[in-house]
Amino acid sequence: MDREKIDAITGLRGLAALLVVYGHALDWFALPWKNHLFGEVGVTVFFSLSGFLMAYLYLGKRFSAINVVDYAVSRFSRIAPAYLVIVLVSFFIYVNIDPNFVYGISGKNILRHLLFSGNASVFWSITPEVEFYFLFVLAWAASSRYLVRSDVAGLLFLALGSIVLLAYRDSFPGTFVGSKLHYFLFGMIAGAMRSHIQGQAQGRRWLAVLHAASVAAIVSIVAGWLVLPFSGNQEFYSSILTAVFGAFLVFSLSFPSAVGNFFFANRVMVLCGECSFSIYLLHMPVIYLVRKIHPEPFSLFILLPFAILVLLFSWLNYQLVEKPGARLIKSAGSLFKRKFLAVFPMAAGNRSMPLGGDTR
Repeated sequence: MDREKIDAITGLRGLAALLVVYGHALDWFALPWKNHLFGEVGVTVFFSLSGFLMAYLYLGKRFSAINVVDYAVSRFSRIAPAYLVIVLVSFFIYVNIDPNFVYGISGKNILRHLLFSGNASVFWSITPEVEFYFLFVLAWAASSRYLVRSDVAGLLFLALGSIVLLAYRDSFPGTFVGSKLHYFLFGMIAGAMRSHIQGQAQGRRWLAVLHAASVAAIVSIVAGWLVLPFSGNQEFYSSILTAVFGAFLVFSLSFPSAVGNFFFANRVMVLCGECSFSIYLLHMPVIYLVRKIHPEPFSLFILLPFAILVLLFSWLNYQLVEKPGARLIKSAGSLFKRKFLAVFPMAAGNRSMPLGGDTR
């Protein structure tokens, strides 16, 4: 299996972004489904995906300086270009053009946002995501140490820390990774399990049934037909059940089936998945612009042009900002490895670990 890209997983990321858009558009369109947990469902899928992919892509690689640099460059190139550009543009608009702009980034909080620790509007979820990237390095190091030396101390220490954080997750602010650790943790468990499974899973018919049930569950949840036992978003985010469901959904879609490919690996969903980060960051400014032009709620038939507008801006940002920015950062990372890490022989340890094959 190509560990660089699983189309159904990419499509699932696109669905998560669209759910967030729909959730934030509820108050401004006469939409048929009024479940106010749309956005929360999308965000939890993002968190579960991050945990899954980090474990699936990296736990099978030796923990070395070069591999850690590759990991850091990959993560930074994925989020930094779009994030930093939109933060800076939002800062300019808020300070110089419109003090009511949806992203209230001013001189008081610009540094926090540039350091990926802000909480203006949708930026709040980027903070625990980036914190998890750092936390994963510790899990990677502990896992590698266990596989190489059978030293379990690091894993035990992390397990104890995770238990403590999970026990007090309701006490932490939403921007702290501890409050969302269960999503990343169960996602990592699913990713580690998936990395043990070589090739394609057998029983495509059962996979198709499982994927059909997953689609039905998602539709039932967001439509409100399946009533969730949560009084609000804080209770939803705190639930272990939602974390397990997110991890299971990602894990199951990592195996192909006709149903999974139809719903998640089609061209439209894959495109939305590729542009998902731009969709997530840009949909609120588009909603704000639409509200400025027409303060009253829109009828349902305006939803499609609105969605096309969001996708257009997101695709342009993906093509003109994300991709060139990622190439630039990766080039700088390659230069850093050639100029600095190559002089240290110990940094060249790049042999794969038993958990899985080379990934990236």
